[in-house]
Amino acid sequence: MTPRRSPRPLSTSFAVPAAFARALTARLAVPAAFTRALTARLAVPAAFTVLAAFTVLALVAGACAREPGFDDRTARVTLGARTTTFELDSCGLDGETVFLVGRTESGIILQAVVGLDDDGETGVPESTGFTVDDPEGNYAAFGAEAWNRRGESGAPPGSIDSARLRGARIQVEGEAQVLEPSGEPPGQVIGSVSLDARCDSRD
Repeated sequence: MTPRRSPRPLSTSFAVPAAFARALTARLAVPAAFTRALTARLAVPAAFTVLAAFTVLALVAGACAREPGFDDRTARVTLGARTTTFELDSCGLDGETVFLVGRTESGIILQAVVGLDDDGETGVPESTGFTVDDPEGNYAAFGAEAWNRRGESGAPPGSIDSARLRGARIQVEGEAQVLEPSGEPPGQVIGSVSLDARCDSRD
């Protein structure tokens, strides 16, 4: 018969605090003998605690590794399956309006404004909009107020579903529409569009 191993010394474990045991005795009328046994016998092995800590760190590291890098002064516009990355020439906060101006190496230009609510974070769809001037075809998504502030008249192109300022990130979602020359009605609806930008160093 294999001899039973002696239990590990308590010096390698974290014992239940005596204060907790006394409180348990006082409030739940548990016999003192049981409490002393609880204090002496119930312990969490140190190795288990260290393993749990490393497990949490590994999960966090894995999540971070899956998050793609997003450089400062960068914006991404996703229209359908196509994502265009812009380098921001200018970005900042003017009162309750966030503004962005960026361009790609090929000359595509992004201009955006996001109107903010009183909390300084929630975007106001009616006061938000952006244009993408692309040689392959210009498109835009605007709320009515933001469109009128551009000095334009008539129905705004596209629409804005949501907008927000999350720390240094500016995020907008909506529906894009072909942007015709000034004075002409908006063209064909293209589809869902999103803007995600980062502006740590504001102008």
